Amino acid sequence: MTDQLTTLNDMLKALDSEDATLPLVFTTQDGEIGGGYHVTELKQTSIRSIDCGGNIDDWRETHIQLLDGQIGDHMRVGKFTSIAAQSAAKLNGLGKAPLYFEFALENKGLRRYQVQSFASEVGQISIGLSEGRATCKAAGVRKMSAKPAGCCGTSSASTACCS
Repeated sequence: MTDQLTTLNDMLKALDSEDATLPLVFTTQDGEIGGGYHVTELKQTSIRSIDCGGNIDDWRETHIQLLDGQIGDHMRVGKFTSIAAQSAAKLNGLGKAPLYFEFALENKGLRRYQVQSFASEVGQISIGLSEGRATCKAAGVRKMSAKPAGCCGTSSASTACCS
């Protein structure tokens, strides 16, 4: 994810300096969201997890769900920022949590994306989105703490599960 757009507040700040009448276009490696898309919901999720090493963690995330459009123009920057700002004002903490987008091109299979890029182009603002990937958090904890324990919490466990 870009360092500049890691939260909804970051995104709103970046969009605030842009022309509110420009179309806001979301793109992925598979293509761009169709004109006529709309924001179906903004959600704040609380996650409590345990990884393969037995480490417990909890955090919050903000998800913006988009319904792909097939007809019409792309949403304007001003409309998107109005929806997002009103939502952030009503739901405490929505603007401060790590930001993700949920949508699928042609609405076929919902995917989760992170902001990868932000570009002010001729005639539009483009937000590039990329899919994340699974990682072994226990391996990261082990590297940071230099613990001898293997993945999944035992010293006899193979570290191959964390490769």
